[in-house]
Amino acid sequence: MTPVQANTDGTPMVNKLLQLNDLTYMRSEAKLAMPDTVNVQRMAQTADGQGGFTTEWSNVYQNIPARLTATGSAESLTAGRINLQPDFMLTVASDQSIEETDRVVHVSGTYEVQSVDDGKSWQLTTRCQM
Repeated sequence: MTPVQANTDGTPMVNKLLQLNDLTYMRSEAKLAMPDTVNVQRMAQTADGQGGFTTEWSNVYQNIPARLTATGSAESLTAGRINLQPDFMLTVASDQSIEETDRVVHVSGTYEVQSVDDGKSWQLTTRCQM
């Protein structure tokens, strides 16, 4: 029988595959594969004094290392014309805060966040469908 390995505090190791220092190193290396920078914007609604509101976008995070990748496109037919809607995937650091209601400003344009894929075990990055 193989003895159970212990952490430095004496508690048994739950995971022998990846330790925190391994994950930290892999996350820092993943950031090196992010050649772009983006600004993350969040919407705020303020009263206009006449019973309505105005919508404003403001930067909540600026110059975030990221990678924006085209992942394909979707076609639709509107009024007899074919419309192409390109799909993009945004990759940011695993600890970067980003929400499905945010939008991202990249040198190539402004993109609405459609979904955020986070909260996984051993997550190296956060990926967002744009």
